[in-house]
Amino acid sequence: MLKLALFLIAALGSLYVGNTLAHGDSALEHSTIHITRSLNYDAQKANINPKIVDTIIRVFSWKIDFNKDLKKGDRFIIVGNSGIHPSALIYLGTNKKVAVFSYTDKQGRTNYYDINGKSLYPSFLKAPLKYDRVSSKFQRKRFHPILKTWRPHRAVDFAAKRGTPVYSVASGVIQHRKRMGALGNVVYINHGSNYTSVYGHLSKFARGLKPSSKVKKGQIIGYVGSTGRSTGPHLHYELRYKGIRKNPLKHTLPKQKKVRRADLWRFKNKAQKILNGLHLY
Repeated sequence: MLKLALFLIAALGSLYVGNTLAHGDSALEHSTIHITRSLNYDAQKANINPKIVDTIIRVFSWKIDFNKDLKKGDRFIIVGNSGIHPSALIYLGTNKKVAVFSYTDKQGRTNYYDINGKSLYPSFLKAPLKYDRVSSKFQRKRFHPILKTWRPHRAVDFAAKRGTPVYSVASGVIQHRKRMGALGNVVYINHGSNYTSVYGHLSKFARGLKPSSKVKKGQIIGYVGSTGRSTGPHLHYELRYKGIRKNPLKHTLPKQKKVRRADLWRFKNKAQKILNGLHLY
């Protein structure tokens, strides 16, 4: 009986069968990146696996602008030192704290979620405005109505009335907000480390926006117009993934992921134990 009891205690304390949720004492083993110059420099100095650094950038870029937000004295805590999938990744910054925890689904895919079991990246809007029709599709060759030549059109044009509000398709950071050649008044928004959306020919910009401004999904960033090289009011909309233009009407957009409901209580319990064990929050 004693041997059976000890076996059950060890099993419950180290593993949740079916999903990687709980860990033993090793879960509180951790490394810290102290920011003095940059994430990459200080991670290398702390002997952090470059693959873990890539994961930090991929996961936290939805909440952190690595060029603007990081300050000297900020910390990244990596909980669980073995392998390339730490139990938790925690950012302790000057103005914010962000913590995510690993969860492996039934298909064996490991991702990171906040303490409520949601991924940091949001779902994207299917379209950035209420439009009348698609006036020009994404295509390799299109006869340009002004230049009178055949050119690729790696965007979608949405015809709409002048002044129609244009929304950010997802939360992100303004990269550009200016008048730019053929696109006229244009806004570029970075969404995480991989996605960028572009909104051209705007009649005017929404107030208060400037480069490095943070915007939320569905926030108005401008209004339909016909500035730049344009034959009439419409929105020129581009979606770029890792710098490559994708067809916004066909590209599979990110959808916010959640921890399976049946696993959520155990996941939250694991996350809270990690925070308590590190005396955080």
